[in-house]
Amino acid sequence: MSESQLPETTSQEFYLVNKNQDLVLRLFRSYYRAHLNSGKLFDDFPDFFLVKPIVLKDADLVTRASDKMILDDCVHRAQERQGYVGVSKRRNPKLKYYWLELTVLPFMLGDAVSENNRNEFFFVLCHFIEYTKQHPKAYGDITAEIDSDKDLALMLKEINKQGDKLKALLPIYSEDMLVRFNPNWPIGEVNKLLMTLKDNDQSWCEVFFEYLIYVMGRKGK
Repeated sequence: MSESQLPETTSQEFYLVNKNQDLVLRLFRSYYRAHLNSGKLFDDFPDFFLVKPIVLKDADLVTRASDKMILDDCVHRAQERQGYVGVSKRRNPKLKYYWLELTVLPFMLGDAVSENNRNEFFFVLCHFIEYTKQHPKAYGDITAEIDSDKDLALMLKEINKQGDKLKALLPIYSEDMLVRFNPNWPIGEVNKLLMTLKDNDQSWCEVFFEYLIYVMGRKGK
């Protein structure tokens, strides 16, 4: 998901998942078939939007085998979870060209975390932290030592910062279009969260993973 502000232009039509089919097909054909990556078309669409996978399925959009493999995989996985393909626009400011990156939404625990769905993951993690605060008997209160532990305070601040970036999209897309998790946090869901956190490529996430294990282990004694 893009961190920039959502534009106030005609590109708003890209956000309408029930009406953006023609716009998306035009964009993808220009990008994947004509191999264009600059110009007004790319200036005018948002940094991030969702498209229904059925729009991209069997649409004869790509010429390169590698692109087809990526696109087909995203479409298949999005259909399996009855979700969407997320399209992120990236730009090289020096060379002045754009490229597209695809992801599958809603984000679910167990998905690999990348730059394109990192905000979704931390948004879900924020929900778990708040759950432990409101229900400390379940897994222990993750925030209990925030006033005395500066490292914990910094990690929680960073988690909230990254999770809050997703909120810019909530006026456009409902939460269940972007993330999917069980708000009652059964143990299976928590285990998936822990593994996703442990596998995150940000080094401090492994430290936070160890802290969660510590809090939950202490709760069991």
